[in-house]
Amino acid sequence: MKHTLSHKRLALGLVALTLAASGCQSNPVKSPGLDNMGFMSLWETYSHCKVSSDLGQVLPETQKLADAARLQYGNDGFILPLPVKLGKLVTDPTNRFAVDVRAMASACTLHAGQLALESGHTDLAKDLFARVLDLHPSDESSYYRLQARTFLKELDRGIDISLKAD
Repeated sequence: MKHTLSHKRLALGLVALTLAASGCQSNPVKSPGLDNMGFMSLWETYSHCKVSSDLGQVLPETQKLADAARLQYGNDGFILPLPVKLGKLVTDPTNRFAVDVRAMASACTLHAGQLALESGHTDLAKDLFARVLDLHPSDESSYYRLQARTFLKELDRGIDISLKAD
């Protein structure tokens, strides 16, 4: 009697362990923007932004790219169910793209700032350059952050600036 009871407990334990293990694997966490179609949409947005000369079309594109950058570099809400002591030893997984979405968003936003300047919207240009600074809050040496700071300083001094090469 004891022998069959221990076999039943062992079998039940194995079934529970199998279900728990397969349950963890059957629903993988998928972050938004990581699939190829999502990335291609962002790339098309970026490409269109860089060649467009219409400020009205570029502004929504800057927002779309900035939102995607925040998703990539922010916390996507991934929670690993571990005991507190083990949880302290594990870092959150990071989303990775072949290109830097934050750089794409920054380049598009700098371009939009230039378009705003060309159309006489100085306050909008300042706002757009400030958004680039927000995209790179802790990276003081970022090319885009340095560009945005330079443009803001020059605007404050009243100097005509341009992103275009001479």
